[in-house]
Amino acid sequence: MNKTLMAAAIAGALPVSALGAPTFYGKLNLSLDKTRDYPQGLVFSEEGLSDAWFVSSNNSRLGIKGEEPLINDRLSVIYQMEVSYDADGDSSDTFGTRNSFLGLSSAAGKVFAGRYDSVVKLAEGRIDQFNDTVADMDVVFLGQRRNSNTVNWQSPDFGGVTVRAQVAPGEEEVVGTGANARTQDGLTDTWGLSATLEAEAIYAALAYESSYTSIDFAPFGPLIGGDLDTLRGSFGLNLGDSAQFGAIVERSEFDPYGGDEGDLMSYLLSGRFGLSERIALKGQIGMLDSSDLDLDIKMLTVGADYTLGDQTTTYALVSASDTDFDPVGSTTDVDESGMAFSVGLIHKF
Repeated sequence: MNKTLMAAAIAGALPVSALGAPTFYGKLNLSLDKTRDYPQGLVFSEEGLSDAWFVSSNNSRLGIKGEEPLINDRLSVIYQMEVSYDADGDSSDTFGTRNSFLGLSSAAGKVFAGRYDSVVKLAEGRIDQFNDTVADMDVVFLGQRRNSNTVNWQSPDFGGVTVRAQVAPGEEEVVGTGANARTQDGLTDTWGLSATLEAEAIYAALAYESSYTSIDFAPFGPLIGGDLDTLRGSFGLNLGDSAQFGAIVERSEFDPYGGDEGDLMSYLLSGRFGLSERIALKGQIGMLDSSDLDLDIKMLTVGADYTLGDQTTTYALVSASDTDFDPVGSTTDVDESGMAFSVGLIHKF
């Protein structure tokens, strides 16, 4: 059954007030990946490096969203329910909550609550040319967070400028272990602000988030809890199908409970070049550097996309990495050059 017939069948079963409101959508992104000593995120031991063959689901998802007017045309309800789907079946959790919310929209902007991307993550825009692949920028950026229990405000569009604010209570979550563990029980245990400019060819964003996290830092013990402050600046230039360029700089400050703070700097440069209506070449450099944690990760990725149809794309990529972790006074050290290769297929509906 095609989408038009399916929509008609669903509409026939819905009450008149619901007609045309919800939009059902999805994305399947499956790939065959091979890694060799390739980082999967912050690397504090050899276990942080991957060396295997994988069939990966790459954030495949299903969702439904909509907006309906309420008492008058100046106020409407907005909603979205989106779940990740483990299409390759290797996880015990077939579904997981992605951006999902309920709220109101008016001339003063949008207010909504639920699970949603942090303002820092949203500032990425579309600069990451290898998003949802084995070479995703998540490997070298700490700010790629999706927060639970959030209350959000998004301003109207002021000449291409949008302002966002987010707060999230910790709901008595215990962060860290042992004597240095802390309970997050405030209203603004996580909060963030951002401003984004989207013009015809230019994208720019500045975002800040104050939050908390736990990391498994081998030299000092498991699950070290602490405050995490992140500042990100992004810039993109879109010349249409012919070329796209982007850069992201991020500074993260991790302040462990009962320990000394550590700064981490992350960088990304990306480019995309259209060779034809169907073929595009892509390249990207990503880096994470922290002298405080004695951690350095570099990634160089090249790849190509081939458009098979309006909703379907196939891709291939090769990524080289260099990981160096050598903390003073610790026997745990990593110094490895790695590689990753991936071929995949994306279909949206």
